[in-house]
Amino acid sequence: MKAIRNLILLLLLVGAAVLALSMMPGSLPSQLAARTGPPLTAAKVWGYQLQGARPDYIARDIDLVVIDHAREQSATDLLTPKDVEAFRQRAGGAPRIVLAYMSIGEAERYRFYWQKWWASKASLGLVKPTWLGRENKEWKGNYLVRFWDSGWQKVIFNPEPTQLDMLKRRWFGRPEAYLDMIMEAGFDGVYLDRVDAFGEWEKSHANAEADMRRFVTRLSAYAKARKPGFLVVPQNGEELLADKGYRAAVDGIAKEDLLFGVSAAEKANNREETRRSLELLRSLQADGKPVFVVEYLKDPAKRAEAQARTRELGFIVTFADRDLNGPPESVVTEPLPTLPVASPKSQK
Repeated sequence: MKAIRNLILLLLLVGAAVLALSMMPGSLPSQLAARTGPPLTAAKVWGYQLQGARPDYIARDIDLVVIDHAREQSATDLLTPKDVEAFRQRAGGAPRIVLAYMSIGEAERYRFYWQKWWASKASLGLVKPTWLGRENKEWKGNYLVRFWDSGWQKVIFNPEPTQLDMLKRRWFGRPEAYLDMIMEAGFDGVYLDRVDAFGEWEKSHANAEADMRRFVTRLSAYAKARKPGFLVVPQNGEELLADKGYRAAVDGIAKEDLLFGVSAAEKANNREETRRSLELLRSLQADGKPVFVVEYLKDPAKRAEAQARTRELGFIVTFADRDLNGPPESVVTEPLPTLPVASPKSQK
């Protein structure tokens, strides 16, 4: 009986110590040197490759390239500052802008932060994080996340680490937050994917859209404070652009399947849906910020149509395979004068 009481007392003491450490502030991440290099608006040709990217595969005229922070989606083989600098440099030209792909609306099983027991059937869900949702049926190994949950947000960036966070890193080798790793690797900015995941939570979480807007805005504020000039470019989720605070927080936007491919490969999109997207995208363009477009097209006639249309709009288009495993294509187009931009309907 006495042994049981002592064990309970010990557990209570350990629990109290953990709670105390979780409430004690730790040291803040160190300040990084400001970003240098061309502004995002200087990028007139861009490329996008997430698998097998190599500096020597990238055409000289590509001003902006989006790549993965990890080689071959490895949990441990991450790009170093020297690697990133090799992507940035090009012979006889201004430095290239290099953005790191980072999904904030889904967790990926092949990332450094993933713990194999999270999705294990043997664990019966007992150690599954509160933020982890269902697996994406179309992209195996990707899991929807409750992005408003503080636990997930600390995986992405952690502006206020506690003493417990520091001890976890020291004892278990727990990596730094995802965004900090990217900044310290020397990237010029982040390319945020699955920003549009809020649409999959709206029935069960009424504030999903507003919470994603706050998430990206806080992420941007943290990144720019730690590394001045750091670029934040979301992909999709253009509905969030109706808010001027969100527009101020991002440096540009990328849009997949603007004209083709939403309902089926190579198929033209619904005109009304395209019109709504254009109205929102051009609200950011009116703020003097660039709009990048990626179309997953092979048909030469449809490529020509997409290139002509985006040229008229003053958007910057590239073409790629949906798996993003080939060398970035160089799509060079002299832009026409930008069309007049209608005022956005919402100015919150």
